[in-house]
Amino acid sequence: MLAGCTVTKTICPCEAPEIIRLGKKEIEINAQISLIDTTASSKMKVIIWLTTPDHTTLPTNFEADYYYLRSSNLVRDAFEGKFTRKNTDFDKGIMELEATNAPHWEKGELVDIAVHLVDSHGKIHFLKKDALPVQSANRE
Repeated sequence: MLAGCTVTKTICPCEAPEIIRLGKKEIEINAQISLIDTTASSKMKVIIWLTTPDHTTLPTNFEADYYYLRSSNLVRDAFEGKFTRKNTDFDKGIMELEATNAPHWEKGELVDIAVHLVDSHGKIHFLKKDALPVQSANRE
């Protein structure tokens, strides 16, 4: 599926793992994608959780800056966006990243999501979760 992956960063997130090691810690990715259903917006909300599998403290030597979406519908272009909200609890081993600027894709559409990380040495890392279904809008 490399044909649908066009990203301008040093490493293509198409082949990224779900767990990486930064220093002595492992970090894994989980995510949810849902439609935003308002009259003012026709977009998707992306929530990504980066956690340590053993629920210990997160390493402090990395920054999450971009996310990428690639649909199973290959007619769609890949999407690159910045997070609109970040909430990190290093002691509990969780970083919650949110974006409300993703394009509107169809409910049930399968989407690969990748996160671009930069460590304290400037090295680029990617984490990726495959085939997440776009969920219905959360009624709040």
